[in-house]
Amino acid sequence: MNKYIILLIAVIAASCGKKETAEEAQAPSVIQLSADQKQRAGIVLGQLEQREISERISCTGLVDVPPISQASVSIPISGYVKSTFELLPGKQVAKGQILATLTSLDFIQMQQEYLQAQSQMSLLVSERSRQQVLQAEEVGSKKKFQQSEADLGNLQALTKSLALKLEILGCDMKSLAQGNISSTLVVRSPIDGYIDEQFLAIGKFVSPTDVLVKIVGVAHKHIELKVFERDLAKIKLGQVIEFSGNGMTAKAKVFLVGKQVDLTTRLTPIHGHFVSEAAEANFTIGQFVNAEIQVGAQRMLTIPQAGLARVGKGGFIYVELANGSMKQIPVEVRGATQEYVGIIPKQALPAGQVVLQGASALEAIFAKD
Repeated sequence: MNKYIILLIAVIAASCGKKETAEEAQAPSVIQLSADQKQRAGIVLGQLEQREISERISCTGLVDVPPISQASVSIPISGYVKSTFELLPGKQVAKGQILATLTSLDFIQMQQEYLQAQSQMSLLVSERSRQQVLQAEEVGSKKKFQQSEADLGNLQALTKSLALKLEILGCDMKSLAQGNISSTLVVRSPIDGYIDEQFLAIGKFVSPTDVLVKIVGVAHKHIELKVFERDLAKIKLGQVIEFSGNGMTAKAKVFLVGKQVDLTTRLTPIHGHFVSEAAEANFTIGQFVNAEIQVGAQRMLTIPQAGLARVGKGGFIYVELANGSMKQIPVEVRGATQEYVGIIPKQALPAGQVVLQGASALEAIFAKD
């Protein structure tokens, strides 16, 4: 029995020790400063004020292009890759440029069937004319005349179908009409752009479902941003977006606002168009960007720039309590001017004066403690 009591005491002691350790690890939200520390920090006290501030919504996203500037190149017939070129990722290609050539037995067979149908066509046209004359003279059989018309109609449909298929495959129909059958298919780029991926190798068998080359165009770049549903009502078409990525900055305007909130992330897509074509050229498709959407002037609590200790996209303000200690309050930044910052406190503000100057020095003191 004594063993169980000792074990229980040990477990309780260990859990209490862990709790104390976790509490010690947490950064303090209230510290006591001496008068000398306050003087050296240059602290100036006052109250938060309501001001008109241009509110900004912070968000992230990517540089992207619309579907018309993306292409997955394939060919609607089976064959073998005969030749290809140096299609390395990032290589620029022009619309209509040859990417590869293929040989296809099915392509040869299709041309053969077309030529045979064309040859048969003249025979059936003559037969129908003959039956038509006999029918007019009431000498021939009506059934034979109808059969000749049906045979001709079927062959015409087959010929048109084969011609359309061959045109889609890029066959030179004028050359084919002269009896010249080609064994080679040419794969061309459908757009101007850059090679994203390629899956070609000489001698490789390809089918209609295989993607041979992926091309990304450079025209019509835009930014795709994600914003939280709580901010959605503030976003309107035409609002200015300021964004940056890899040390470069640019501006865009809201062009489309998503109409559905993702049920998992609670985010909605925002589509923005670059204001400057020169700036558009500096950004790469797929590049990550940090953005701020200017949603207009809003009346909100403000604090001087020197009264905010910025941390990431938010920061801290400080309130002097009745006993002279300083309490750290986390805030969300909603906009700024050269002199003031619009904020939303993340917790209730206690009674007391707010630090309007010296916040950075206080943040350093809090970080030490």
